[in-house]
Amino acid sequence: MINGGWKSIGFLGATGLVLGWEVFVSWDDDPDTCPWTDLIVTYIPGEVVAVLLGGLIAWLPVHFGIRYWRKSQDRNN
Repeated sequence: MINGGWKSIGFLGATGLVLGWEVFVSWDDDPDTCPWTDLIVTYIPGEVVAVLLGGLIAWLPVHFGIRYWRKSQDRNN
């Protein structure tokens, strides 16, 4: 079972749903289909998105690196 139980499963499911929707919409020819990206561009100022994306790009590799390092330390004990 996944550590964290149903909360983890719910979070991973929601993440998969958003990413799946973006992939689906990228191949969908219907002009009425609204991707998540268009909603962000419509309702959130570009400056805010730029700061958030910059922070995410800087933080994500460090976050994953620490998590994988901790996991490898647990296996060695």
